Amino acid sequence: MFNVTYTEDDADKIALDLKDNPKDVERWYRLGTIYLSLNQINKAELIFKKCLQLDKEHPRALGDLGIVFLLKRKFKTAIKYFKKCLKIDPSYSVYWSRLGNAYILNRQPKKAIEALEQSLAIKTNDRGTLIALAGAHSDLKSWEEALETLQQVLAMFPRDYEIYKRKAKILMKLGRHQELEETYLTMRELNPDDHALLMYLGQLAFRKGKKKEGLELYRKAVEMEPESYIAWKMLVEGLEKMGIHDEAIEARKRFKEIEFKLQKSGARIF
Repeated sequence: MFNVTYTEDDADKIALDLKDNPKDVERWYRLGTIYLSLNQINKAELIFKKCLQLDKEHPRALGDLGIVFLLKRKFKTAIKYFKKCLKIDPSYSVYWSRLGNAYILNRQPKKAIEALEQSLAIKTNDRGTLIALAGAHSDLKSWEEALETLQQVLAMFPRDYEIYKRKAKILMKLGRHQELEETYLTMRELNPDDHALLMYLGQLAFRKGKKKEGLELYRKAVEMEPESYIAWKMLVEGLEKMGIHDEAIEARKRFKEIEFKLQKSGARIF
């Protein structure tokens, strides 16, 4: 949202100006945006509320207060401020988008979709808003709609690895394994250092009965990431399925060593 990098000096300068111009609402608003950009959200909240004391219908102060409460994870309060802002001026795509995100976080995906679509009607093809819309459809288990939305993003950003990750999850839900494999292969080209992709491709190979190919992918995964608990677990399972007992015993020893280290460190084991 912030195209300018602000510093504490910028905030101090405006605060000094406000001593001579205490009723300058736009200066107060700018000070609030600086604090918000510096992630000093408590100060930003106080300043935006000061703006509203001077002008109770200042739409951007209302909208940015919504952002403040979104950051504080007070989703109902954030929704209240976004709605007040947009009632005064419904032309702000950014606040429609943030309202959609607040609804998602408040577990109201249907309302989120309405808000996000309002945002896209103003600013079409916004990456963040489209991703949020796909998430809202996913929350409703509307997998086809979620996939279609992500395809829109990929049409604009065909090398966006994070979008492919989201797409893969949806394809898995839909059981479209051929497309899922193609997606993983594309992701592998984009990020050859992600050992998790080898694990996923190994799973698909086993599912298709290509056990040797799957096993080799599991071996490559633990070679690439020798401390991966999940990768070793999958390798052990693959070896046992294929009756390769000696290697399975050694792999299980390594798996147990990693499991013990994780338990000792207090890490959560899935």
